Amino acid sequence: MIIRHDIDPTLYLVAPEDFPAVFAVDSFEQEVQIAYDQIDELLKPSLLPSVQPEPEVFTRYDGMGMLIAPEWILSAGHVATELSVENDIEIAGEPHAVKKIFLHPGFRNYGEAGEMAENDIALIHLKTSVEQVSPLPLYTSRDELGKTVTFVGRGDFGNGLIGPDSVDGKMRIATNRIEKTDDQWLLFEFDAPPNCTEIEGISGPGDSGGPALIMTDAGWAIAGISSGNDDTEQKLGEGHYGTWEYYTRVSFQLDWIQSVLQTH
Repeated sequence: MIIRHDIDPTLYLVAPEDFPAVFAVDSFEQEVQIAYDQIDELLKPSLLPSVQPEPEVFTRYDGMGMLIAPEWILSAGHVATELSVENDIEIAGEPHAVKKIFLHPGFRNYGEAGEMAENDIALIHLKTSVEQVSPLPLYTSRDELGKTVTFVGRGDFGNGLIGPDSVDGKMRIATNRIEKTDDQWLLFEFDAPPNCTEIEGISGPGDSGGPALIMTDAGWAIAGISSGNDDTEQKLGEGHYGTWEYYTRVSFQLDWIQSVLQTH
């Protein structure tokens, strides 16, 4: 999650148990990079330890999803293309096997020249029901414009001055205001303080597939799915103030979602 630079970053932290229906669907182990390299070894051998330490590894989260029914996960299409039915998805500490992955028939991934994706949405069918977590409902109204949403994710961390900067795997939330809508997207600008929400932010690498949640009288509902950050006009760099965030608009994908859930 990419956050404001001017407030306490711990304000964005939440426990995974606070949003049990939001979780990582993809992750991998990555080595912690050491501070020296082969050039250091040649030029400054006296500074290097005589015994090389065992490399440290950490878990990097590479895509999120949301439970919308006991056997169904909603995520982004470009996240689902990297998944396999051979790998389990951990939900509330329990592994769940994947039965089948459904991409929207009109899905087109991001192009090499920076073209935005289309119909960036996918459904993941689990082999067994998730009993210990209540699914999140979908936001069905088309009155999203102007509403404040809450993002949830475990992706790369940074702030609006520097963009994505570190990885720690912690779950964070951030808020933003929906400034534009069309048939495909909910759009948010990453506004710099003071003209922003209290915990303004946008999703970072690894947060894709996570939700934009709107609070309703019945609780949270999924209005959008994290797709990508666009800085092609400003050339400011990913995750910087002034860039735009694109979330797949769930209210325009309801027919496809329901058709898949009802026929499989």
